[in-house]
Amino acid sequence: MQRIGMAVLCLLLGACGAVAPKYTPSAENQLALRNGDLVHANVGTIGASSEAINKVTLRGGNFSTPSASFNAYLHDAIQTELSQAGLLDPASHDVIGGTMTHNAFDGSGFSIGTADLAADFWVDRDGQRIYHSQKTTHYEWKSSFAGMTAIPAAAQGYMEAVQKLVHELLADPDFQKALHK
Repeated sequence: MQRIGMAVLCLLLGACGAVAPKYTPSAENQLALRNGDLVHANVGTIGASSEAINKVTLRGGNFSTPSASFNAYLHDAIQTELSQAGLLDPASHDVIGGTMTHNAFDGSGFSIGTADLAADFWVDRDGQRIYHSQKTTHYEWKSSFAGMTAIPAAAQGYMEAVQKLVHELLADPDFQKALHK
């Protein structure tokens, strides 16, 4: 009986762990890549500015990604977008890298969840920096009091926030210019 009560409490309040979905490319990002007439590129390291970047909770429980960390999830997102557009080349001399500098995530709201993300991005060509910029994004999604609704919505919302952050990079005219053929 006690286990059933804990399960119900977990579903209602969301005090259990959750995992963001595997990153999927967005149509908006694919358009930015395909319309840019870009060279093939590789994705280098995406670091974290502090340990706090990878300590995220969701309604009292742990929140994680299918990647090793949140900055690795951002790395995998960029790599997935390039791969889907046919622009990923591990041997390329053009390497996209960066540092995740902000990872604020709040799925506790009864009507709205939010994510505020930021990263410094750069592109190096043969070891020379040809692009550097900080990108930020704010994303909101519909939430709920009920954990069984709010937790999946928050996990999906986090992935969509990462899609938006990646779009800020890919659609930047200076990024496009740096990787133009």
